[in-house]
Amino acid sequence: MHPTALPGLGGIGDIGPEAYRFIDDLSEMGQTFWQILPIGPVDRYGSPYSSSSTFAGNEFLISFDLLVKDGLLDSSYLTKIIDSYDSMSLSDILRYKLLILREVSENFDKNCSSDLSSRFSQFCIDQSFWLDDYAIYCSLKELNNDKSWIDWDPNIYASDVNVRYVKIIQFIFHDQWRRLHRYCKSKKIKIIGDMPIYVGYDSADVYSNQELFQLNISGEMKYKSGCPPCEYQENGQVWGNPLYQWEEHEKSEFIWWKNRFSKLLEMVDLIRLDHFIGYHRYYRIPVNDETAENGEWLNSPGDKLFSKMTSVIHKGNIISEDLGNVTKGVTKLRDKYKYPGMRVLQFDLKNIPNIDNDKNNSVVYTGTHDNDTIMGWFSTLPELDSNPETLTKEKLLNFFKCTSDELNWKVIDYAMSSGGNICIIPIQDILLLDSSSRFNTPGTLSVNNWAWRMDEQLDCDTKSRLIEITKKNNRKI
Repeated sequence: MHPTALPGLGGIGDIGPEAYRFIDDLSEMGQTFWQILPIGPVDRYGSPYSSSSTFAGNEFLISFDLLVKDGLLDSSYLTKIIDSYDSMSLSDILRYKLLILREVSENFDKNCSSDLSSRFSQFCIDQSFWLDDYAIYCSLKELNNDKSWIDWDPNIYASDVNVRYVKIIQFIFHDQWRRLHRYCKSKKIKIIGDMPIYVGYDSADVYSNQELFQLNISGEMKYKSGCPPCEYQENGQVWGNPLYQWEEHEKSEFIWWKNRFSKLLEMVDLIRLDHFIGYHRYYRIPVNDETAENGEWLNSPGDKLFSKMTSVIHKGNIISEDLGNVTKGVTKLRDKYKYPGMRVLQFDLKNIPNIDNDKNNSVVYTGTHDNDTIMGWFSTLPELDSNPETLTKEKLLNFFKCTSDELNWKVIDYAMSSGGNICIIPIQDILLLDSSSRFNTPGTLSVNNWAWRMDEQLDCDTKSRLIEITKKNNRKI
C-alpha cells in the first residue's frame, strides 16, 4: 500500500498519524514488510513513476499533524482543512497545502528549534549531491511559469528565496520520513521501496545531467522508452522517458547510479527494481512515433552496472521485477547476482492445474499495483469455456474448493504457502475490494489511477484472519 492511499485529511494520505497506525496494524497482524511505490514528486496525473527527481521526496506526503507537533505550523490550518474538506476538490486541497508549506518555509527560522535548525544545516551538506540541483531546477521551473526546462528563458536565474524554500520543504519531508522509518524498525518491519528504471524528461535529473541521456545538441530527446506489442497491448506501450547514454554512465563508473541506490537505501530496507528487463536490454522507440511498433531492442550494460554496485546492493536488499519479455539473458543477469524475481498469482493461476507453487528465490504476489484486485480480476473471468486452457470462475473455485466470498483468503493462503522468500499482498485483496479500488491500469491516463484511498480501518476480524494464515504458513518472524 502506497502512503497516498492511507486515510486521513488533506486529499491524499501522508506520513503522519495514519501511517503510524498502519504500521501498528502490520505489527499486530504479524507482518514484517510494507511495500510502497516511489515516494518522489509526482506528475500532474499523480503517477509516482513520472517524477521531477529520483532523489527528492513528495511534498504532499508531509504530515500537517507533525508540523503542528514540531511547532512549525499553527493548528488553525488543520481546522480549516477539516471544515473545507467536503467542499474542496483534490486540486484545490493540494494548492492550499502548497500555500501552507510556503508559509512554513517562510517562518522556518523563527519557529524551528535549535536542534531542528542544526539538522537542517547538516541535511543541506549531506544531500548537496542532489539537493542543490533539484532546488535550482524547481526555482527556475517556477520562474518560467512551470514550463519544461527545454523551453526556459536563458536570461532568468534561480531565486535564492525559492532555492531555500525547496531545501526546507525537502528537509521536512526527509525528517518526517526518517522518523517513520525508525518507527518501522522498532516494530521489526522493513520497508520495500521502488526504483523506476527511468526518470522523467522534465526533471532535475535530466536537466542537470544531460550528458547521461540520449539527447540531441539542443537537449531534445532523440528516442523514447516503452515496450513492444504483446498479448495485453497490441500497439505496445510508449512511456516517453528519455533513454540512458550508457557509455557516459560507464565512463563515470556509474556514480549517478551509486548515488541513486545509496540514497534510496537510506530511506528503505529493500528495493524493488522496476522493469528489470531494461538492465539487460532496452526498447528504443523513435521520438515522434505515437505507438511502439517501430521500436528496437538494444543492449544495456547491466552486468557492468551491478558489478560496480556490490558495496551498496546485494541479494538481500534487491527484488527484481522480472515480468514481461524475459529472455535467457535477463534470467542469467538476475541469477548471477542472486536477485529474487517476482511471481504474480493472477498470471500463474492461468496454468491451473499445472501451476508451480514452489519456485525458490522469488517474491510472490497475489497482485501488484498494476493488477486488478483479486475480486475484480475474478469478476472478469468467464463462467464456463469449452477451451480447456481457459481459466474460468468454475475452474478457479474448484481448484481452491471455495465459494467466491472466500476466494481472496484462499489466494492469500496459497501465496503464503508458496516457496517464495517473501509474500506480498495488496491491501485491497485483504479488504475483499472490487475493481473500483484498483490502483492503476497500465497504459492509461485517468483520474482514477493512483487515486484510491483506504476509507476504512482494518477491523479485528480481518486482522485475526491474516495473522491466522500467516502463522499457519510459518511466515511470522
